[in-house]
Amino acid sequence: MDLIISNIKIPIEHDGLDEYLKAASHKLKVDEEYISICKILSKSLELKNQEQFYYNLILVVTVEESFENKQKFPIYSEQIEEKRKLTNIKERPIVVGFGPAGIFAALELIDYGLKPIIFERGKKIDERSLDIQRFTKERELNPESNIQFGEGGAGSYSDGKLFSRRDNNTSIVNRVLQTFMKFGAPEEIGYISKPHLGTDVLCKIVRNMRRYILERGGEIDYGSKMTDILISEGKATGIIINGEKEYISSNIFIALGHSARDTFEMMQKKGVAVEHRPISVGVRIEHPAETINLMRYGKKYQNYPGLGAATYSLNYTNRRSKRGVYTFCMCPGGEIVNASSEQGMLVLNGMSYSRRSSVFSNGALVVSCRMEDYQPDGPLSGITFQKDIERKAFDAGGGNWAAPAQNLMEFLGQKNATDLNRNSYKMGVLPADMKDIFPGFVIEALTAAFNKWKKEVPLFVSNEAILLGAETRAASSVLIKRNENYESINVKNLYPIGEGSGYTGGITSSSADAIKAVKKNMIFCA
Repeated sequence: MDLIISNIKIPIEHDGLDEYLKAASHKLKVDEEYISICKILSKSLELKNQEQFYYNLILVVTVEESFENKQKFPIYSEQIEEKRKLTNIKERPIVVGFGPAGIFAALELIDYGLKPIIFERGKKIDERSLDIQRFTKERELNPESNIQFGEGGAGSYSDGKLFSRRDNNTSIVNRVLQTFMKFGAPEEIGYISKPHLGTDVLCKIVRNMRRYILERGGEIDYGSKMTDILISEGKATGIIINGEKEYISSNIFIALGHSARDTFEMMQKKGVAVEHRPISVGVRIEHPAETINLMRYGKKYQNYPGLGAATYSLNYTNRRSKRGVYTFCMCPGGEIVNASSEQGMLVLNGMSYSRRSSVFSNGALVVSCRMEDYQPDGPLSGITFQKDIERKAFDAGGGNWAAPAQNLMEFLGQKNATDLNRNSYKMGVLPADMKDIFPGFVIEALTAAFNKWKKEVPLFVSNEAILLGAETRAASSVLIKRNENYESINVKNLYPIGEGSGYTGGITSSSADAIKAVKKNMIFCA
């Protein structure tokens, strides 16, 4: 009999299966020789007391059938993989975009016995990586092959976080994690509380997924941008690629990234129902990794082996304006990268490798925006607002892809701040005033948040911190409206999924969204 044992706390100095067994034995009040550890469901680091850190675990423990479960520990049952019924759909489904949502839509369609045709505007991951390296070294941007566009999507050049609010071993998110493990992710992502993969591991996984899809009859066309949608009597009948070739299908999954601005514009002009979605804009903030480690771990554990670079999450809401300021996309032991996809517009992002071994840590620090913060001009008004900030950031960086940068204490009015050259951004920085890039409400909100955090986390608000601009693409600024079947509310056969649809954010939720959309589609078509 397998039981779920929760709230097992192990001092990090004694981490190991032997200690897990001993703790489980104590909880169950059974000798260790009569039980065994079957599975780890969850493992999280508890940092409440800097004098002693613990790992908090949830374990599956096997006991003898005769065990009297007087404490009524939940009985564990292995989740059974749902069997897909092969469909008799004759037309090959189309998937537009080969990021997390597009990849998982293709994998799911293959499980139903279909052979999808996938169109990706960018290049294969290897060629894409070369374009990104060329951009970094020679400052030559390829608008169709960069950190935003190409096989694997924007997530392939990030920290590779797989965060999710999931109940252990029961949700669809577990299937996403199991799929990543199937294609090369380490098994620990199935149970650690904040799993991440890193760019290097993600790129390998994407290659494995691509190979699997092709071996099973899927087709992937690179350098293939959807430039038009064929619509007849309220139904999508196909798409046009690169303004030339026509592909017919009655099952079209639109898996755009949040930066496919030209495609959003085309879809709006074609009458697909889209609307504005609230956005957030701000900066990347970077510190030495050792500063963040000290802030989060304290002196005792600052350099403790195995803990790795520390993460953080901060948020602030102004009581008067009700405006939120928050950190996200935190990259411990990572670097800041140029994520631009359009000439003359500068946007930054964070990226980490699997080891998170950089001497710097950075995160996005953004302010929530409202429609009244800028001139509304229809469903794409958020894009217009983002572009204005990105142009100002590009100009403030000298017009040659350097990033505008400002020491945090200088931003707050202090003179003689630390040298800006201590940063991870490989394309160079130029001293700038963030007030020249962002509207007043963003500056006011950031200032208020820093003043509050200075009292609570003084290591965060210090001379060690550098602000770099601009972070504008926290999520899609457009919502492609869909119904409960994941189908466009006014164009049948069209299924907007993933981050570009406006319903998800990040690798895990976008992948899960694709799985659910395909499942709904298969039920509807059956």
